[in-house]
Amino acid sequence: MRIIHAVKADILFQFRQGFYLVYVVITGMYLLILSLIPDKLLDIVTPLVIFSDPSVLGLFFIGGIIMLEKIQGVLSVLVVTPLRSAEYLLAKIISLSMISFLSGFAIAALTQHEKINWLLLFLSVIFTSGLFTMCGIIISAGCSTVNGYLLKMIPYMLLFVLPCFSLLVFPGSWLFTIVPSVAALRLMMGAYTSIPLPGAVGLVLYLAGINFLCFRLTLNLFERKIIFQD
Repeated sequence: MRIIHAVKADILFQFRQGFYLVYVVITGMYLLILSLIPDKLLDIVTPLVIFSDPSVLGLFFIGGIIMLEKIQGVLSVLVVTPLRSAEYLLAKIISLSMISFLSGFAIAALTQHEKINWLLLFLSVIFTSGLFTMCGIIISAGCSTVNGYLLKMIPYMLLFVLPCFSLLVFPGSWLFTIVPSVAALRLMMGAYTSIPLPGAVGLVLYLAGINFLCFRLTLNLFERKIIFQD
């Protein structure tokens, strides 16, 4: 029950801060851009657009949220509340994933495509959002200001995003799939290009494992660097 209340509180906070309004505008802009793309390229461009949505959302928004709650003293009293650190983090991940989910599925549903594997699209959006949100929390653990966070975020963004271009340059190669962001994008593109079942299952299991390990790392750093300020 605690985590349900925490998720509701985070969603309400994000709504009041205009996150949902911002993403209505952003989604509308994406749809306008995609309407100008030739139909034969949509199966490549659309998943790239949807992929960029949770990655940007997770990295940019979570940093601002963590910094704001540091300033407000919310995190300093978390240790004396019934809400556990794991529940606090899961609430953040789930609530931000909700925005990514709504935006990504709106883009997919309102863009012309012959066939979409909605299950793979859902899983890829959730895994991508979770991965980048946790990455943002890890980065924020060592920052005390928003400017410091933005500067520190750049190399992480490059580390995750640049390998994704391998799917455009070497579409048949699985070499870079070991990079979690590449695996997430490959799964998302597979929702549009009918990826073989063994490949899809392998990517889902790999990303689920990576998200789990990343969550354990995030939880450890969050408690050590932010809660107890070790």
